[in-house]
Amino acid sequence: PMVSAVSEVTDAIRMINQAYYELCSEYEERISRPSIGLTIEVPGVVFQLRDLAEKVDFFSVGSNDLTQYLLAVDRNNAQVASLHDAYHPAVLRALNLIAEQSAQYLVPLSLCGELAGEPAGALLLLAMGFDKLSMNGHNIARIKWVIRHVEFKRAKIILYNLLFY
Repeated sequence: PMVSAVSEVTDAIRMINQAYYELCSEYEERISRPSIGLTIEVPGVVFQLRDLAEKVDFFSVGSNDLTQYLLAVDRNNAQVASLHDAYHPAVLRALNLIAEQSAQYLVPLSLCGELAGEPAGALLLLAMGFDKLSMNGHNIARIKWVIRHVEFKRAKIILYNLLFY
């Protein structure tokens, strides 16, 4: 979380690999190396995805934090919290850019955040190409219902209209 530079990922991978090789040398049983992912929360990372895609197995967007930092709005400050808007054009365009680059670099993509648990948000995210959505358990049934009752083609049209009009 809160990664802002490729060098941070490189350092983390080095430490993970060191721990992995130490465990392998201590135990006779074959130990699987864990998948390594990146949580995208810092806007600057959006412009480094090509380099990061070569280093990690998956991307996960932390949409609440990414929205907060993209809009420079503290969602926990009552005086400005109303400006925190996951449907802001800058947020939607950033999420779409992340999804496009993930697809281009063949990196699986998920999203964790309140946007995933909202019917409109889930539809937009799936239309963008997000592979997995993480949400509170009480939202799952209604999101499943919406996904089953709205054609994917329709969701893509809605997304296009939001992004380009």
